[in-house]
Amino acid sequence: MQFTHVGKYEVKKLLGKGATGSVFLAVDPFAQREVAIKVLEKLSNDPEEARRQLRFFQNEAALAGKLRHPHIVSIYDAGLEDVSGGDPVRYLVMEVVDGPALTKYCEPDGLLDPMQAVEIGYKCCKALEFANTLGVVHRDIKPANILTKASGSNDIDIKVSDFGAAQLARSDVTQVSGVGSPAYMSPEQVRGEEIDFRSDMFSLGGVIYHLLTGSRPFDGATTYQLIDNIITVEPKPPSALRPGVPAVIDQLVLHALGKTRDERYSSWDEFAEHLAKVLGQQRSSQDLSDAEKFSASRRLAFFKRFTDVELWEAVRASRWELHPAGAALIKEGTPDAHFFILASGMLKVTQRGKLLNAVSAGECVGEMAYARRDTSQIRSATVTAMEPSWAMRMKVDDIDALSESCRARFNEAFLAIMAQRLTMLGGRLVSM
Repeated sequence: MQFTHVGKYEVKKLLGKGATGSVFLAVDPFAQREVAIKVLEKLSNDPEEARRQLRFFQNEAALAGKLRHPHIVSIYDAGLEDVSGGDPVRYLVMEVVDGPALTKYCEPDGLLDPMQAVEIGYKCCKALEFANTLGVVHRDIKPANILTKASGSNDIDIKVSDFGAAQLARSDVTQVSGVGSPAYMSPEQVRGEEIDFRSDMFSLGGVIYHLLTGSRPFDGATTYQLIDNIITVEPKPPSALRPGVPAVIDQLVLHALGKTRDERYSSWDEFAEHLAKVLGQQRSSQDLSDAEKFSASRRLAFFKRFTDVELWEAVRASRWELHPAGAALIKEGTPDAHFFILASGMLKVTQRGKLLNAVSAGECVGEMAYARRDTSQIRSATVTAMEPSWAMRMKVDDIDALSESCRARFNEAFLAIMAQRLTMLGGRLVSM
């Protein structure tokens, strides 16, 4: 079926075609952006399969505007397009993701560095944790449903897609036969039992295993044999298939692949923290991954009120630097438009050699550059690292480029710190 328009959207070209529909690149004339439109052009002749297709479409349509997360493909809109002489065409309008699916990196000759696989696992954890807070269990986590996005760094950015099979906590249908990809299904899912987020966790463990080794953790000559292996066989450690994979990665992947839900991590946050810890332990250079930056930032008081979406935005806008003991971040008497949020270590603030303040992790320094919005402002104090310290460096332009909600969070955090410092200063004046 040929389309020039779907709803208000102008179709530019066909991106891909399946048995029941197509995906088109289109333009949203009001938002002035490119979008991907998934069109369900026809339903199966099998009534049961047709009901299943409609349920999947309705599940995704119900999530339009809700799953807004940096690592989830955004669904902007859904609708019906009347076609003369035929059934109405159902469509979903989604974010355009310009990279291939993770299947590209599961091939034995295209494997990523183990740390990149762990980094991808971390980002998937944060995406699925967010979905779970809305009562959504994906149920079909596999490499083909995790898309990659062009990134300006060595990190591979990802977007979890295809929530059509998602189980909604408030849905009147808790089980749909034939949901999920058997090779990545959990034991409880292949047995047709009730599932929760830990089933997605098992599937993600299988995806990480595949990224690390080029092989699925379970296989079989027939579907029956595959299911039996998922239920009864313990997979080999990834390092047995790919020498050089650290033992600590073996442990976390096999933990996620526990045969029962209770054998796996108790929460997405616990799984993510273990992945972030591995990244920190194994990294040999001073460069931090996005996962490490996010994990470290989430623990800081400054970002307490930031949502995950806002925090990812802030992390990507900042530059992280490790300052050795004695290094000056800000020098009095010089113009400087930057401010810093301390992630670890300790700083001291001095003026003409006299100590004014000590700054701990979670606090910021130099924020008056943002408050005054004067890039030529001469600094009145010096800020020096008292010990090796990681700090996020930002400037006025970086904040101005953020979303409205993220800028509001920064303003809240700055006001809270300024109020705290005024209170501290008042206490000092009273005691004099």
